[in-house]
Amino acid sequence: MRTTTSSSARSLAAALVLLASALGACSSSPGGAYCDALVSAQAEWKDAGASLADPAAATRFLGTVTRIEQEAPDEVRADWRALHTLFATFTVANPDLGALTKQLQGFESSAKRIETHARETCGVDLGS
Repeated sequence: MRTTTSSSARSLAAALVLLASALGACSSSPGGAYCDALVSAQAEWKDAGASLADPAAATRFLGTVTRIEQEAPDEVRADWRALHTLFATFTVANPDLGALTKQLQGFESSAKRIETHARETCGVDLGS
């Protein structure tokens, strides 16, 4: 069961990393500092999937998520905070992913709200 939980959590995290990478294409005009933060993080997210397997790299990635969370508008700040919680799980060796199973639906909901907001605010369609 732990393998399934671990696999599910890592799959969701990888999907969220891809979502975050797509956000990096956001133009800076409509979303101001928020979109600018996403654009500046784009290079850091290039290998983010691999970052989750390495606690030190995951910690650096978490710093990027933290910077975006600080710039995020109120509409999605709580969603970025939720993703921060998810990614923080991977900053330790042998993370206990069992607790994430109950929260996966919430993380998926946060990712969808971020996707919608990015499309409306930054003009980025993350569904493609």
